[in-house]
Amino acid sequence: MTNQTQNKSFILHKDSLSVLNKLSDEEAGKLFKAIFNYQSQNILPTNNLISIIFEPFLNQFKRDEEKYQNVVERNKINIAKRWNKPNTKNTTGKIGIPKDTKNTDSDSKNKSDSDSKSDSKNDLPIFINKDLFNSFVEMRVKIKKPLTDKAKELLLKDLTNFENLRAGNANIALENSIKNSWQGVFEPKNNNYNKNFTNNDTPSFLSSFQHLRNK
Repeated sequence: MTNQTQNKSFILHKDSLSVLNKLSDEEAGKLFKAIFNYQSQNILPTNNLISIIFEPFLNQFKRDEEKYQNVVERNKINIAKRWNKPNTKNTTGKIGIPKDTKNTDSDSKNKSDSDSKSDSKNDLPIFINKDLFNSFVEMRVKIKKPLTDKAKELLLKDLTNFENLRAGNANIALENSIKNSWQGVFEPKNNNYNKNFTNNDTPSFLSSFQHLRNK
């Protein structure tokens, strides 16, 4: 099973928390500490009573993790299909290679070979980290706001403007949006440029409890 520390948040169901009414404050505190230890370090409780109480939570976490991994794999496949799909629009500055439907079979094969060699150069500007961009697209799918072709065009325009202001800004903007699950990208602040956003990072366990409080 994937290490829980790869996820920035987790879910606690209300019906599972009803057990707190039957626990003392000390036992409830130990239970929440056990949940934290498992989610942050994959450490299971050693106390017999807490282990028994923790078991339903553990089963739920495993089910949620399996669902999450299935979604991640499905998104990777969808992203791969999207990037491999030919673009028939012959517009300067847009992603993709126009398809010539009048070519013979031989010409089509030669064009396909040429396209495959130039894809990595033409799909994104050279200053944009492809892995970061794909992670942003995957995050947008996860928050149920997938990028349309027009949105992608506008996104690349914004990133280009950021990069023109300062080299590296485009990738920093992508990284910041991925970390915070932002739908758009924003120009990085100057005081964050050299710090690589370390002051904006939120510890995983704080993110988890913020997530619980906002539900």
